[in-house]
Amino acid sequence: MQIQQRIDAALFEHLVDNSAIPLVGSGIGCLLVMVSQWDSTNRMPIAGWMVLVYLAIGLRYILIRRSRDRLAEHGYIPREAMQYAISTGISGVAWGLCGLFVLNSSPIGMVVIITAIQAMVMGGALTLGAYLPAFRAFAMPTMLPLIIALALRGHTPDIILATYSAIFFVLVDSIARRLNNSLRHTWQLTFDKEDLVEALTIAHDLQASLAKTDGLTGIANRRQFDEVLEKEFSRLRRSGGPLSILMLDVDYFKAYNDTYGHLEGDKCLARIAGVIKVCICRSSDLAARFGGEEFAAVLPETDHLGAMRLAEQIRAEIAALNISHLNSPMNDYVTASLGVVTVKCNAINNAAEALALADRELYRAKHEGRNRIASWNASQM
Repeated sequence: MQIQQRIDAALFEHLVDNSAIPLVGSGIGCLLVMVSQWDSTNRMPIAGWMVLVYLAIGLRYILIRRSRDRLAEHGYIPREAMQYAISTGISGVAWGLCGLFVLNSSPIGMVVIITAIQAMVMGGALTLGAYLPAFRAFAMPTMLPLIIALALRGHTPDIILATYSAIFFVLVDSIARRLNNSLRHTWQLTFDKEDLVEALTIAHDLQASLAKTDGLTGIANRRQFDEVLEKEFSRLRRSGGPLSILMLDVDYFKAYNDTYGHLEGDKCLARIAGVIKVCICRSSDLAARFGGEEFAAVLPETDHLGAMRLAEQIRAEIAALNISHLNSPMNDYVTASLGVVTVKCNAINNAAEALALADRELYRAKHEGRNRIASWNASQM
């Protein structure tokens, strides 16, 4: 949602939230006018006018309830705001008819009518000013009949009152515009602040993610691996569950780089990381680039048989990539050696000791001929 539409939505919500005030004011003002005119010849017209005003209040109440429901269900809809403005226009027409009563009213009754109408318009500026079309739809039909009726009386005091009422309307409209601008500016600052906070949060999350992600392969880096290993080791030390660690080294990778160049070497590592990422897919497991051509994985609550199956799947699928390696002493394609250990965390000193055991098994797999898995199941000892 664009910023101006967000502001419009916030202002309309503010308008709806404060909609009870003008309705109550309209009802009270109507009663005061009726009492002031009850002993005059305007009794019957005033009674009909009062019914019209309360019908307008009822209609607006229904539209306000519907607008609140629509806001809660669908959010801001510009059409709803325009319908609200039309409802205020109906109230404005009703109050405008009141201004015509000054033609046959006593001085005291005329004062009450003028005061009530101007009070309604001023109140409208403060409550409807959040949405200027709603305020103007109410204020213009409310004030114009009064101004015209005073001017038609023809007496100098009445013309002065008509002029004063016209000036009053212009001033109140200016107040409504200033209020609207102030509210818009406030919401502009609020949304700018929210957007800035959101952008900073996204940037922080991205930075945190990059700090724990290997830039070449897209999987976790050594830093994240160490953090997760320590966390899982501590957790499993309390629960007594098994912890398996897998370490992998690309066979004769230096020879691969010397033959094909470092750019091709990077592509080779990225493809191998893709295999490892696909194979190690449980949310509780973590695969990482350990450094150079070495990879590692933390497999919490994975028994030795499960870890060995996973290691063999990774070894086989790396070989199945059939990445040409003509200078490999053992095969004409890229292979990998793996070391796997499964430990009981409460039986060893720390996570570093478990990692050292996995590294030892990786070295043994390389020493015994590469493209194979060496393992040690400490949990059964």
